[in-house]
Amino acid sequence: MDDAERAKKAEAGKMGFVGLVALCVSAMVGSGVFDLPKNMSQVAGVNAQLIAWITTAIGIWFIAETFVILSDVKPDLQAGLYKYGEIGFGPFTGFFTAWGYFVCECAANAAYAVLTMSTLDYFFPGTFTGGNNWPSVIGASIITWLLTALVLRGVEVSSTVQKFATAIMLAVVVVFLVTVISHFNLSTFTTNANASQAIPSRGDKPMGSVMHQLMGTMMVTLWLFGGVEGAVVMSGKARNPKQVPKATITGFIICIVMYTLVGMLSLGVYSYGQLAHLTSPSTAYILTDLWHSTIGRDVITVALLFAVFSSWISWIQMLAELPQHAASEDGAFPRAFAHVSKRNVPDFSVIMATLVIQVIIIIAHFDLNAYQMLLTVVGTMTVPPYLISEMYLIKISRKDGEFAKGAKHSPRKAMIIAVLALAYTLIMGVSAGIKYTAIAFIAYAIGIPFYIWARKQYNKPMFTKGEAVFAIIIVAVAVYGIYALMA
Repeated sequence: MDDAERAKKAEAGKMGFVGLVALCVSAMVGSGVFDLPKNMSQVAGVNAQLIAWITTAIGIWFIAETFVILSDVKPDLQAGLYKYGEIGFGPFTGFFTAWGYFVCECAANAAYAVLTMSTLDYFFPGTFTGGNNWPSVIGASIITWLLTALVLRGVEVSSTVQKFATAIMLAVVVVFLVTVISHFNLSTFTTNANASQAIPSRGDKPMGSVMHQLMGTMMVTLWLFGGVEGAVVMSGKARNPKQVPKATITGFIICIVMYTLVGMLSLGVYSYGQLAHLTSPSTAYILTDLWHSTIGRDVITVALLFAVFSSWISWIQMLAELPQHAASEDGAFPRAFAHVSKRNVPDFSVIMATLVIQVIIIIAHFDLNAYQMLLTVVGTMTVPPYLISEMYLIKISRKDGEFAKGAKHSPRKAMIIAVLALAYTLIMGVSAGIKYTAIAFIAYAIGIPFYIWARKQYNKPMFTKGEAVFAIIIVAVAVYGIYALMA
């Protein structure tokens, strides 16, 4: 094969604008939209949910815009999150970001596996109860390895499947929205909007102050928008890197509009108390009731499976990308992670990710509330990589020469957006609670031996004084996390 043919093949294996948007949307949506009415109504009433969507739209936009500015100012930093940490704060911070993201998204995929098997229990009643019994573990393992085989076939193949699955999911969401709009009742929507009263006939109970309710929505929305950075992470696979910022914002807009409509319009058909007590996925039961037919549940169930598989593929692609770059460029991961197949896929990284997912699926068998546990872990571990990217943007915004003349964004604008994104991310982290944050650091501490191994392989310096202090802090927090886990 000559150079021209190789270049043509490499170009064919990259993603265009639609593929990048589909990646962002599928990474963010996953299963979340189909149980959104229940998840939000368990912690907040109408007014608090409305405020939550407004503040989330603003806060997540700041986070998304942070990645947009970084991809514009630093287009050469492919697999962004890792490089932002490594260039900005040293190789160990880069590793910390990549490792955290890697484990975090492995847990996300394990959550998808649990939900998939729980959903399939609808078609095979009693077989996959809870999504984490032993038949579920076996089924989830088979599906995980089949999707891994699909990703190993190359970005072009998996992106085509991803676009198809995303289109199916969006079509079903539109059907759901048309249905709830046609049944919307203003009185249902406005009654007990502050969620301050107990109304047994509606299933409503007092939910505390609006601010308390608002804080309760934070972990739900953090899970929903995890993946907004998808196009940035996969920028190395983009046909045109200049399309990455536009794809990021387009994906974010699609998701925030969809989430807000699904959540708020449902409150015009059922009270928050009624929604909170629905069986998951709550949208399936809403359609079943409104259509007076089990066809509604069938439609949502099939759409949920498409959405989960699409998001599953996205995360396998993304979580394999960061370790591959970290290993091949900087020696932050063991050498084997740098290997790329003939189809331009980081195959060793993909297989290692799948093995980690497999282990988490087995561990989830022993947790009675496996799906919620995994969501909490994923949400908490998303915070540090976001914080590091935001701190990097703040850092370069203060230096002369980092922003080229003619750049779309000024250093001052970048600084303001980064500071606001940082503040919002910190609030989300606080909403998770100290306990879960400390537990998440157990996974970060487990990664330190891999970093030491990699640095020895590449004959590179181990830790600077500052990095050694950072590593000690990680281990100390992890020790507290173990104590909190056992308490």
